[in-house]
Amino acid sequence: MFKTRTAFFWERVILILMVLFMYSFDIAAKDDGLARTPPMGWNSWNKFQTDISEQKIKESADAMVSSGMRDAGYVYLVLDDGWMAKERDINGNLTADLNKFPNGMKVIGDYIHSKGLKFGIYECRGYKTCAGLPGSFNHEEADMNTFASWGVDYIKLDGCFAEQNGRLSSKELAIYSKAIEKTGRPMVLSISDFGNGSWAWGTKEFAHLWRTSYDIYPDIESVYSCANTTAGSTVIHPAFNGLWQFAGPGHWNDADMLQVGNLPNNNQDKIHFSLWSILASPLMAGNDIRTMSADVRKILTAPEVIAVNQDSRGFQGYKVYENKGQEIYNKPLSDGTTAVLILNKGDETTDITVTWDMIGLKGKQKVRDLWEQKDLGKFKDFFTAKALSKHEHLLLKVGNSGDKPLPGPSPLPLEKYSVTKNGTTYLSDLYYIMKYGDAPRMDRNYKNDTISIQGIKYTKGIGCRNSSRIMYKLSGKANRFQAVIGLDDSNTGSEAGRFRVLNEDFFGHQVLFDSGNLTKDKAAVKIDIDVKGIEFVLLMFEGRKVLGNWADVKVITQ
Repeated sequence: MFKTRTAFFWERVILILMVLFMYSFDIAAKDDGLARTPPMGWNSWNKFQTDISEQKIKESADAMVSSGMRDAGYVYLVLDDGWMAKERDINGNLTADLNKFPNGMKVIGDYIHSKGLKFGIYECRGYKTCAGLPGSFNHEEADMNTFASWGVDYIKLDGCFAEQNGRLSSKELAIYSKAIEKTGRPMVLSISDFGNGSWAWGTKEFAHLWRTSYDIYPDIESVYSCANTTAGSTVIHPAFNGLWQFAGPGHWNDADMLQVGNLPNNNQDKIHFSLWSILASPLMAGNDIRTMSADVRKILTAPEVIAVNQDSRGFQGYKVYENKGQEIYNKPLSDGTTAVLILNKGDETTDITVTWDMIGLKGKQKVRDLWEQKDLGKFKDFFTAKALSKHEHLLLKVGNSGDKPLPGPSPLPLEKYSVTKNGTTYLSDLYYIMKYGDAPRMDRNYKNDTISIQGIKYTKGIGCRNSSRIMYKLSGKANRFQAVIGLDDSNTGSEAGRFRVLNEDFFGHQVLFDSGNLTKDKAAVKIDIDVKGIEFVLLMFEGRKVLGNWADVKVITQ
């Protein structure tokens, strides 16, 4: 039956309303066709830091080809901090350090492109880079034009000194995004802001990937720590089970660059690579690929492991089990199977069992070892990894190719972590969307006792300790922010604590309230500030060996 024009019109109206409805609950992702899977490449920092040169970069480009890395998917060669001259030229433009790069950046870019690779470069949104070289603050459009003229394909944008800019990160990144778009050259934008809540306040509208952690080091515990920022509750409320719901095609959580080849042994290299692959973190190698061993090359180019990371469905893996250092991760794939990582971080050698109900399967299922590239057989209802010692793991593919793709977990409903209703909303009743420091206590002080300030007890509030940052999503719906603040009566020393409320994030440095230093003998301070139109608030408490309380903390929506 043919549809009437009226019916067609109303179908389109309904469709548009549905789209608007969906986007009213979330910020749209940047959709320019770039980074549909996590970017893969090599970055100079982890091995060379600022000691880079034209020769090293050209040799590294050659090695990406001869080692098979390019053909395995590593296409971005990224020059990190240290490539530029100490001063801009007389026209205010960035230039190369001619002692390191005597032929300039355009020549380097052309060489990289001649190898079938893409050219990546570093800058910083502060007034200077982390190494003290010229930053892009107040030069954003000029620098993006410069990069485009050099043939840059990928920009790593750092955040050192950005808190001095006086701009919200969302506003600042919009400037870069628009400047890149204006050049007409497609460039992937990678944000390094050290886990500043980028997943929450909308980086995906402007950039393709963002850091969730502080810097990674060549140590397995550092690897685990960085992985937990995207997979655990290190930087977000435990109810989210990691940051997976904020990632997908074109926008990725970045647990930092790889230390594969820099770790003490191949076993740890494999664990690292398996974690980054199942977590859909960008695979940016950071070893000296000119001299890497055959074993390291084999790890970095393992085809079935890379395929997990690069799966077109774009799911980020998530934990389905965690107990005493034993962890199981799951990542549903586009071919109807699912990737499963079984990892033992604990001290005791142990068996670890994944049951099919953990990963949405049942009955007999095919199991394949992705590192060994061999089928292990069919197993009914569960599979057990036998006698895994500390820092041992298995990366498996479970299920039958061609089956209907398995569903992932359901994202948390917006009302669980955002202001959605009129009237009073106590922040202790919402899940925080970002945290730094010790996890806060809800409706209790940090010792898990009743909140008490100057002898007055409070049934609602948030208890913190030492340095703490907690971000809440207001969605622009609240009018007033109210709280009673002070040090908890359980403190016994004379240490001071400081309470601040910031608009959005730390880098924006837009302070809505600052208590100054408060000691235990100071009276409680009442806060009542205007938050109309504000999307996020960051609650900051700073102290040393001291407990602070955000008592009766709430927002009012009229």
